[in-house]
Amino acid sequence: MFFLSKLLGSPVRDSADKSAGTLHDLVVSSRAAYPMVTALAVKRRGKVVYAPWEAVTSFEESGTMLHLPGAELGERELRADELLLSATFLDKQLVDTEGHKVIRVNDIQLLRTGNDVHVVGVDVSSGAILRRVGLAKVGERLAKGRQNPKPHLIDWKDVDVEQTDGSSVRLAVPRTKLELLHPADIADLVHELSPDERAAVLDALEDDLAADTFEELHPSYQTSLLLDLPDDKASELLNNMAPDDAADLLADLPDDRRQHFIAMMEKDDAEDMRELLSYPEHSAGGIMTVDYAWARLDDTAAKATERLREQEEYVETVYYIYVVDRSEHLRGVFSLRDLLTVDQDKKVRDFMTENPIAVSTLAGEEEITDLIAKYNLLALPVVDDEGELHGIITIDDAIDLVLPLAWKKRLPRIFH
Repeated sequence: MFFLSKLLGSPVRDSADKSAGTLHDLVVSSRAAYPMVTALAVKRRGKVVYAPWEAVTSFEESGTMLHLPGAELGERELRADELLLSATFLDKQLVDTEGHKVIRVNDIQLLRTGNDVHVVGVDVSSGAILRRVGLAKVGERLAKGRQNPKPHLIDWKDVDVEQTDGSSVRLAVPRTKLELLHPADIADLVHELSPDERAAVLDALEDDLAADTFEELHPSYQTSLLLDLPDDKASELLNNMAPDDAADLLADLPDDRRQHFIAMMEKDDAEDMRELLSYPEHSAGGIMTVDYAWARLDDTAAKATERLREQEEYVETVYYIYVVDRSEHLRGVFSLRDLLTVDQDKKVRDFMTENPIAVSTLAGEEEITDLIAKYNLLALPVVDDEGELHGIITIDDAIDLVLPLAWKKRLPRIFH
């Protein structure tokens, strides 16, 4: 199996092994339940031309080979049963039979059967986004770190091709049967409601789900909604949000309201919030979360496991555990895999990785995303000039930085 996103833009070479262009899209026939590729749309010298599937001798993610000259590729009309796969489906909203938006088509899965290639599924996972912005290896490592990850593929038989239009993809089953309701999906629906209705929806959700949904809302909606909520509900939302997300939200509030909400927090939470707000908005310090898993140099693996159990409810990610000395200086890092496989009597200092990749509290967004992409990190520690650990930047926060740069410019319609 392979994915459409890995094929688009790949080189196409002709029978003389010369460049015939790049793969622009796939033409598929919708006659079968699982559409079959019937032609390639090739971008050649600024024009889109077509190669019949019969002319393809090799079709791989690395490139396509044809057994005819590139000069013979020309324009063609699509048959009544044909459509362009990427143009028709990629980045469209899935809509169920009741007219509710479900989630976005992030990628499309293909399957080779003999000499043919068929469309078999829709990928709605965050891993598909990572794949498309050049962070595929990070996505693979993130998936391996999850316990019992839910599948994020929708079988193509549940896609109603005939009812699909220019803005959305229709599903043949209700949303509830897909079990894909995620805070981001709820936020998509909340965006379409009136201010009073938004408040009512958040009030009806359980605390953690309400906070997760609130984090997925557009910042402008967050600010206005928070100011409209009663103090107790607003405080509840802030307390259940990740510290870095809460700090970003408070930074957009008028100073008097910001101080009012901070004053309502527990002492430790208020101190963390003031620290996060003290850094420039787009710096590592302003982006990081202060909730991370940690251990001491002289802890045994058993002691580190005990600490992790105590911290698990509050930390942003448990995949990496950072090692700090008594002065809170960053000394090393180890993974959850390391902790589970090492002898439980072994000391942390003996199996940790020393001198982990880290970033300064004042580092900019480009340096952050470059380091995470270069070293395939799921989280990046943030230290001050003395090497003291202040927080971490997780991969989901890094994605928020990457999307405007590498995704939004190429695919602007998904942000409209």
